[in-house]
Amino acid sequence: MSHHTGDAATMDEFLAEDFARIGDRVLSRCSRLDGSRVYLSGATGFFGKNLLCLLAYLQRRGSRFQVTALSRSPEQFLEQSPWARRLNWVEWCKGDVTDPWPGDGKYDHVLHAATETTAESHRDPIKVFEQILSGTRGAVEFAAAHGVRQLLLCGSGAQYGAIPEQWSAGVPESATIACDPSKPGSAYGEGKRAGELLAAMYAERHGFNVAATRCFAFVGPGLHLDGHFAIGNFIRDALAGDCITLATGGTAVRSYLYGADLAVWLLVMLLETQGIDLVNVGSDLPVRIIDLAQRVRDVVQPSGRVRSGSVDVQGERHWYVPRIDKARALGLDVWTNLDRSISRTAEWYRRIEGHAGRRVAP
Repeated sequence: MSHHTGDAATMDEFLAEDFARIGDRVLSRCSRLDGSRVYLSGATGFFGKNLLCLLAYLQRRGSRFQVTALSRSPEQFLEQSPWARRLNWVEWCKGDVTDPWPGDGKYDHVLHAATETTAESHRDPIKVFEQILSGTRGAVEFAAAHGVRQLLLCGSGAQYGAIPEQWSAGVPESATIACDPSKPGSAYGEGKRAGELLAAMYAERHGFNVAATRCFAFVGPGLHLDGHFAIGNFIRDALAGDCITLATGGTAVRSYLYGADLAVWLLVMLLETQGIDLVNVGSDLPVRIIDLAQRVRDVVQPSGRVRSGSVDVQGERHWYVPRIDKARALGLDVWTNLDRSISRTAEWYRRIEGHAGRRVAP
């Protein structure tokens, strides 16, 4: 039995519970959006969906603003996600971020959250690098041409390259380490890093502020459970009652920020960043992958099993955890702990499926 038609199962209503838990003290700061026009790229991805749900929550609280949402296939998203059709303050634009961005008149804010994170998209490093850079160029040229005051770029912790053991407990924004430019596998991280430089140059020339976020790992409704994210695969297997199987020994260390927390972080950073600021986005609470698998089992399917691989993959990022001093200085926090993040994600997929199925929901 499917619950797609019930309001209780819509993503914006579901995440409203999480935003309410975060509380007014932080969310009231988002009222600076009132009366503004916001341009959001990547509106139908994981980041975009969580942001749309936060914006819907703010609208229900009385904030008034207009959003232009850029997507390659808005019609497909709206068909799969009927709740988004109710957002009458959103104007959908069909287009690719690598082409000139459509839109008329003055805008106050640009949130550039579009990026390719599917495994297939990373098989051609030249294409990856060029798409990331041309997408960022689209964002900064749009900002320059439309009087934008605040620009936020969604970058990646991959920009730090291989994080050395000295920062195993968390890499700070002050670390100037980067990817090895002699390796084609660095295309994603270096594309994001070059995008930061491009934004800095445009910001200096055109006088807008830039929050250059370096985003680590996340979990929550909207995450593709069949993607190449370990936590999504673990939750998928636990929901299906399957053994959670690791490809490696599971000694790599990660951390996970919940999608609702992520959306609030990004919006506050968009609104409050002055000048050009590089800022880490993610949880600073480390967890080994093997321990993560066991926690997913314990939370989602306590009678399930976990089977680890025998060895760890050479060249895999071993430590991938941020220091979040700048975020904390902004009054941001990891409000949703890991166990709750896992249980809320699993609950969402159970609700929209009506059973413990494997199909990835919109």
